[in-house]
Amino acid sequence: MKISVIVSNYNYARYLSRAINSVLTQTYSDVEIVIVDDGSTDNSRDVITQLQEQAPDKIKPIFQANQGQGGAFNAGFAAATGEVVAFLDADDVWKPHKLQRIVEVFQTSDVVGVMHHLDIIDGDDQTIDQASTQGPKLSEDLASVILQTGNAWCFPPTSGLAYRREALSKVFPIDPVKWRIWADGCIIYCTAFLGKIKTLHENLAYYRIHGANNHISAAIATSEQQAKSQAGIEMTNQYINDYLVRIGYGAKVDLSRNLQYRRTKYYQQSQWDLREVWAISRLILGWPFYSGKERAYYLARFLFKSGKFLLSADVHTESPTI
Repeated sequence: MKISVIVSNYNYARYLSRAINSVLTQTYSDVEIVIVDDGSTDNSRDVITQLQEQAPDKIKPIFQANQGQGGAFNAGFAAATGEVVAFLDADDVWKPHKLQRIVEVFQTSDVVGVMHHLDIIDGDDQTIDQASTQGPKLSEDLASVILQTGNAWCFPPTSGLAYRREALSKVFPIDPVKWRIWADGCIIYCTAFLGKIKTLHENLAYYRIHGANNHISAAIATSEQQAKSQAGIEMTNQYINDYLVRIGYGAKVDLSRNLQYRRTKYYQQSQWDLREVWAISRLILGWPFYSGKERAYYLARFLFKSGKFLLSADVHTESPTI
């Protein structure tokens, strides 16, 4: 089973060798690496050329004008020839047995995709307080999870994704304008409706946080970042539903079921709304990604914050359209 690894790079020359060498030293060796340089302005071209000279039978370099992550993924997929396609961010690193592990899953099951989580490291390869991207346990029926939660995000980042080529051929090419960033979300959401997706609860790679990532922490997000995130969720939801129509899927994703989106929108309005408070409270109590204790905590937190709106303004009982 040949594996194609798509690496999208933009100005990550300082991390690129580490990423590519983590593929070349895998215990599973039937692999090709498609490196798409997306118009970098640093010395990435020199680094890629040197890497290709060291492993000419493994590395396919592509140099293109800047199009963003979606455009780079399109170019990489068009050049890939493997039965399975895995994705690796140019600043991340795989553990040596990662490919062997996912190949075992693809060879022994009918899943169309395999995901796994990552340990977190900094720009100097140091682990960050044993942190990881681990999230809730996910069913192989990922489509049901997405429908139930209104496309709420609970998935591994790019470097934890791998899919059968046959499935990805029904997704690519993706819209490079809409998916200039966060294109991994497009892949995750669309493939979920094509078959089973196995999530391994093993950290098989390292996710690097270094200050230049497209990574927003909810704890420090500015109002501008929140607005951008909300708009991204809305675009994603429309894109998913358009895709479901295209493949003839008999359901749509309802954004009103997305707790994070709906709660944030309510906070942004800063106005008491009894109906919306009731609806969001019900979402919190039934949220599948929360434990019982977390439901109680987040409900109390939400009601406390909502109470401030009640004390500071007139009561509004009509809900805005979500």
